[in-house]
Amino acid sequence: MSNKNLRFNDDCSLAFDEEHWQKINYNTGCYEKRFVNSQENYRNVELEKQRAYLLRNKSLMNIEKLLVDFETHFKDHGGQVLWARDVDDAQEMIWELVNKRDIHGITRSNSVVLDEIELDDFLAEKNVKLYESSVSRYILKVIGKPPYHPVYPTMNLSAEEINGILNERYKLKPYSTPKQMVNFIRHQVNQQLSKAQVCITGANFLLSDVGGVVMTENEGNILKSCAAAKIHIVVAGIEKVVPSIEDLSILLPLSSAHAIGHGMTSINSITTGPSNGKGPEQMVVILLNNGRSELLGNEIIRQSLSCIHCGACISVCPIYKNIGGYAYGTPYIGPIGTVMTPLMYGLEKNQHLTSLCSLCGRCTEVCPVKIPIDDLIIENRRLVASERIGNAKFEALVKTMIGHCKSRKKMDCAQWLKKMEIKQLVSKSAFTKRTMPELAPKSFNQQTEK
Repeated sequence: MSNKNLRFNDDCSLAFDEEHWQKINYNTGCYEKRFVNSQENYRNVELEKQRAYLLRNKSLMNIEKLLVDFETHFKDHGGQVLWARDVDDAQEMIWELVNKRDIHGITRSNSVVLDEIELDDFLAEKNVKLYESSVSRYILKVIGKPPYHPVYPTMNLSAEEINGILNERYKLKPYSTPKQMVNFIRHQVNQQLSKAQVCITGANFLLSDVGGVVMTENEGNILKSCAAAKIHIVVAGIEKVVPSIEDLSILLPLSSAHAIGHGMTSINSITTGPSNGKGPEQMVVILLNNGRSELLGNEIIRQSLSCIHCGACISVCPIYKNIGGYAYGTPYIGPIGTVMTPLMYGLEKNQHLTSLCSLCGRCTEVCPVKIPIDDLIIENRRLVASERIGNAKFEALVKTMIGHCKSRKKMDCAQWLKKMEIKQLVSKSAFTKRTMPELAPKSFNQQTEK
């Protein structure tokens, strides 16, 4: 399976930027205020979360039947369903659909699964123009950066920074208000939408009983791009399927409240196939596996596939607020990403993610479908320990340091020797981003000698 993650490089530099901390904590603080207010819409929010938990678990337990039923009903409406084993499969399917026509441009929605299949880099290699349908994604495309948060992609950028980006690229006047900047970008986005013959989106849910694709948004640009396109391609993880359209009465309000702190997102649409008149002539749903079978095969970790990707666990995570979204190095970030990524992309390559958690439990507390995220992270740590996966250099360092600490003679050795050991063994191999403290002129034993 492909795991190039070309646009998701491991960048920890922002973890040491105080201005970054202030921006992230301010933005997540605003989210938490809205989230608290949204809970007032529920008489008993815990009961509703329990219903969502049971619903999502029921879906996973019957996922094979639900997917087959979805495929049957979707085909009955004139749609096409393709099954992708991994990223390469999904990319080949998209290219086969696109390459058949004279395509001048493709528009995409804000969707983590499209980042998972590395859509931007793939189409760039094919010299196909890709247009963004969301305001925040448009800004990121200008500066060539991946999203910082699944729901708030530009969370790490202040209004002044965005104004500077638009001023440098489009000569937008300095000190423009947020409303002026949003209106300008919307105008740019609308101009691009009319040029694209293909629209590629994700899906919030797949409805098994009616063969429907559920998409939620606040800007309305996804529906615009779908209406203008000749082909609508949906890429959705197999875990997105739910039994019935009636289940949306539980899932959509919870998703909106936990994602943006509102009772409902502005626009919620259900598409069941290609249009008979105006709209896409062809609609294709690509069901993506890409390691999800491995998650389903683990009786404990499979609970993570219940996730509805509202981003709430990310927004309240103290680790995320300090290290930022790019430090995870994967499309799926935050607490839920530290659970899913190691098993989806390989435990050995991604075992370091299991340490990006303080086990404070806030992610589990806020989750709308009651996924015990902190317990699942502990389970991943157990798997890493049981398979003896780790950094051999770091383990050797720890053993060396333990041996020194157990020996009084070594602890009382010359200070210059200790400094050399710390510089060579510790600073260069384990803590390259940290400034090690200066040693005292004498050891504790030497200072207490009479």
